[in-house]
Amino acid sequence: MGTPGAAVRSIRPYGSSQQYLYAMKEDLAEWLKELYELDIEVGTFLEVLETGAVLCSHANHITRVAEDFAHACPSAAQHLRLPTAGVSCNPAAQPGTFQARDNVSNFIQWCRKEMDINGKTHCSSSTMMWCASWHHSW
Repeated sequence: MGTPGAAVRSIRPYGSSQQYLYAMKEDLAEWLKELYELDIEVGTFLEVLETGAVLCSHANHITRVAEDFAHACPSAAQHLRLPTAGVSCNPAAQPGTFQARDNVSNFIQWCRKEMDINGKTHCSSSTMMWCASWHHSW
């Protein structure tokens, strides 16, 4: 039997949910940094996302890519659930404001409606805003 592949090696048990959460934030920060050339690290993860502007921008990017795919490959696209509507966003929203909460809420609604992601897979806008404010407090 050979050595395990990268996918198997990357699956490792975590001692706690905090360790798992840290690893997830680390992976997502790296992914967002590469995808959108953002200045984001595991330590600034919540700060960068807390206004919801990056999340909305990501949703709109996915929608544009899905539209491009649907035009380029219509026969394949008809068998897939692709997003067709973008999400409204206030890119000037400041952390902790109603506008930031609205951006996050719009993103979550987009996830539910356009991506068919159920409530158990993501958090609410209240939870995300609480996590961001809690993170700032220490």
